[in-house]
Amino acid sequence: MQNPPKRSMAVNSKIKEKSMLSFKDRPGKKQIHHCVAILVLLLLEICIPHAAVKAQTIHLKPFAIRDSQMGGITAFQIIAPADWHKSGGVFWNSNLANLVVADVSISAPDQSAGFFIHPSPLFISGQIENQWPQGQLYLGMVARTIPNSPVDYLRQFVLPQRRSGVQNLHLIKHEDLPQWASQIATTNGQPGGITQGYGTCARFSYTENGEDWEEDFYCVLIVSRANMGPQNLFWLADRNMSVRAKPGRLNMLKPLANIFVNSFRLDKRWYGRFIQVQRQWIAFQQQQIADAGALSDAISRANDQFDQAMMKTWDNRQRAEERASREFSEYIRGTENYSDPVNDIQVELPGGYGHAWTNTMGEYILTDDSGFDPNRNSNADWEPINRAP
Repeated sequence: MQNPPKRSMAVNSKIKEKSMLSFKDRPGKKQIHHCVAILVLLLLEICIPHAAVKAQTIHLKPFAIRDSQMGGITAFQIIAPADWHKSGGVFWNSNLANLVVADVSISAPDQSAGFFIHPSPLFISGQIENQWPQGQLYLGMVARTIPNSPVDYLRQFVLPQRRSGVQNLHLIKHEDLPQWASQIATTNGQPGGITQGYGTCARFSYTENGEDWEEDFYCVLIVSRANMGPQNLFWLADRNMSVRAKPGRLNMLKPLANIFVNSFRLDKRWYGRFIQVQRQWIAFQQQQIADAGALSDAISRANDQFDQAMMKTWDNRQRAEERASREFSEYIRGTENYSDPVNDIQVELPGGYGHAWTNTMGEYILTDDSGFDPNRNSNADWEPINRAP
């Protein structure tokens, strides 16, 4: 799936060849058990003001992205500067096999830069393309030819939808991220199938409404196929996010981009409820019930009970996410790990600051000012934290 490394292209070609040769059987609904289980990991969207790169003092806080259809509980959270503005959220769609997409932005007050989570449906390619029109839904999946690489996916799908109308669009550079993509693929692996990940960071330049921009897209395509039955490919952009800024500023934003990516935390309570709704949706499909009202009822009835299968899936996902986070940290430098005894975690924060504090709300302040005391004008009860050994 990668562009330059010919080995990756060869792997992709082999997968496509196997998936599209001579499978005569039309995909059955049992395939839905395999493909629906691929969760769209909502990956985040954030805006970065110029002054936030290495200000003398920076205040970060977690932004909760809530699910209004599920009673307003938190679906996931990300860390960003405290004075940024959040928009978008989590959206349910009973027509889609992945059920939920995220379309989120957290913007700097001056709108000088941005970090984005772009929504992505689940796609199906292969034999189905001979039987189903391009772009139409089949069992909740969009029938589309799989692109040759994540960069092609950005060109063919993301940019036309998310940056429509831009002018002078150019690909400046791109870098494959195979280790990061491989770890993310393990969070989507299912019994009875093969799952692979293909990742890239691609930088584009363009003009929008008379303003020049550069944008780094972080994209991981997850490609899955079942070991038995028609060998169609099920694929989606599990990581589909970007950082946008004025020309020449993106490199300085990479440490903050690392914080945004690695601070993403899927909420356990929401995840358990999602799995319950997903099971109901599969049952609806088997019964040929395509009723948005039925799905809405299932969402409202979802509770906080975790069965053994849910717990095992959750634990495996958490371990895989931790490994993916470490791989991404290796790619983007400029951060440091801190021990946070208040919230009982280790947290990655922008590096190069002499002092750091946290509070029970999960907020962080970093500063080079030795005389700065966050408790002077705050009731948040800030406590100092140290770099992890």
